[in-house]
Amino acid sequence: MITVRRVLAFGVTSLAALLLVLPSTASAAPTSVLRIGTTSDLDTANPFNLSGDAGWEVAVLEYDMLVRFGSTDLSPEPSLATACNHSDDFRTWTCTLRSGLRWSDGTPLTSEDVAFSYRFVIKHQISLYTAYFQGDPTFETPDPQTLVWKAKEPTFALSMPPWTYVVPEHVWKQHDGKKTEEIVNLPNLPTVASGPYTLSTWQHGQSWTLVRNPYFWGPKPAFDEISYRLYTNQDAMVLALKNGEIDIADNMSPASYPALKGAKNIVVQKVVPDRWLNLAFNFGGQTKTARPLPALKDLNVRRAIAMAIDKQAIVDKVYDGLALPGDTVIRPLSKRWHLDIPAAEEIPFDPAAANALLEQSGYRDTNGDGVREDPRTHKPLVIRMPVDEPTPGAVDAGRLIVGFLKAIGITVNMQVVSDARMGEIEPSGAFDMYIWYWSGDPDPMYQLSVFLSRECLDLSDGCFADKTYDAMYAKQASTMDQTARLAIVQEMQRYLYARLPGIVLAYPRNLQAYRTDRLEGFSPVPGPDGYVIGNYSYASALAIHPIPAPVAGSTGSGAGTPASPSAGSGLSTTTWTIIAVAVVGLLALSRIMRRRDRDDEA
Repeated sequence: MITVRRVLAFGVTSLAALLLVLPSTASAAPTSVLRIGTTSDLDTANPFNLSGDAGWEVAVLEYDMLVRFGSTDLSPEPSLATACNHSDDFRTWTCTLRSGLRWSDGTPLTSEDVAFSYRFVIKHQISLYTAYFQGDPTFETPDPQTLVWKAKEPTFALSMPPWTYVVPEHVWKQHDGKKTEEIVNLPNLPTVASGPYTLSTWQHGQSWTLVRNPYFWGPKPAFDEISYRLYTNQDAMVLALKNGEIDIADNMSPASYPALKGAKNIVVQKVVPDRWLNLAFNFGGQTKTARPLPALKDLNVRRAIAMAIDKQAIVDKVYDGLALPGDTVIRPLSKRWHLDIPAAEEIPFDPAAANALLEQSGYRDTNGDGVREDPRTHKPLVIRMPVDEPTPGAVDAGRLIVGFLKAIGITVNMQVVSDARMGEIEPSGAFDMYIWYWSGDPDPMYQLSVFLSRECLDLSDGCFADKTYDAMYAKQASTMDQTARLAIVQEMQRYLYARLPGIVLAYPRNLQAYRTDRLEGFSPVPGPDGYVIGNYSYASALAIHPIPAPVAGSTGSGAGTPASPSAGSGLSTTTWTIIAVAVVGLLALSRIMRRRDRDDEA
């Protein structure tokens, strides 16, 4: 006789077997992934050789600084160090590190790592960071949690703060002493870092992924992974955002804005300008064969060019109004330091005045071909102008400038080139002027250093050399009172604006867009009109979290995070349906067998 006990035992065994063959995702922790689309390719994982937007964004997520930029206004904020205090003469700074710090491989992070990183930068002259180490500093580590920074001259470097990433000594010491060129070309994979994420996979020209650092000292990020996908086409990235293939679109062009304006569940962040489109003049001196146009050393010629360029037209036609006309070399994002040139001091858009200035200076069209000649060389004013194609707006702005200068009798031969080619042209001096871009640091020290005489063949665009400017730079670097220093920095901006080593054409807004049905908790840096992801601080990345999926049977809008293979939301609907049918079947069978048992007993 088949008993109820045997049937139920068989059913339970069968159900257990069924569960064994079904997907076992319920026991595995779900993996949450933040998916970001970008048009900026990752070109390096080396923190000593950063250039493109993607490289800096990855470095921000991976590496801590001793003191970091604050989320609101980029002012100094505790990071690896909880405090840095200076002596009365500003020559000694003592910093206290957090206890229990570790690198992503579990190795303790100590003051020795900080000291090693700074010495490494100075020894190998890593130009990205050397501007922060004024006064020939030395570094002492009396214990694992204390760093003592000593300089021969007063320094405010620790209060800028110094944008220099701290690297693990146990990884980089094997490269100490190598040539700088060799160091900056190191692949640095896999990475060992201290920030909230570390780079785990990288398919060149396609995608890269960062995973959560289990030893990060700060709050646990909401996402286990951040996955970047490279788009070479802006329209494709916009479509991917609309279709939900990505959660955030980064490095959007102004031309993409109309396609997203008013789109459901999508917000476009118009970031306060933190870069400028740059027209740089070449003054020569890079190589023996460099032959820039002699006329460009004439301030009157450069001023006439500036007067012939309609910056508002560049803003309107190139950036669809999503930019500001440019003026000084400290961009608006550095709100404390940026100087908006007073209207009375602005170089006006005035082609007629530009023509008159060239005539007065002897630059005339003597043969009637529409091109002016240099009164000293008697050669026509024909300018070679490479333009960096990847820089948003550069090519279109270049085309406008060709027309603007033709109107005042100057011919411009524009050449559209890649980032790599521009990197070759600049040090060779094989140009007369070029269009590229500059960004900068929250503190103006780095950007101001670009125009120093000593920076020819390094940071300088066209080897601008001016002893008066050099002296002004030295003065601001040695002024500890930051209010007094601000006055000097503003005067330096006025000086560069008037001397025209280049022309700040426009301050484009960086555009980012994100899905409001996927993400919440945004805390842009710096402030409400800052970046929602990347650049300056990982605080924004830590603030973002996924919108919880709606509970079954709720009356909400149902706009929770859509299920995806990477989301890991437990057992699927199909799986639960199979289990439910099996359980119902067992209960029904139990009732039948109980009835039969009773019938048998009767």
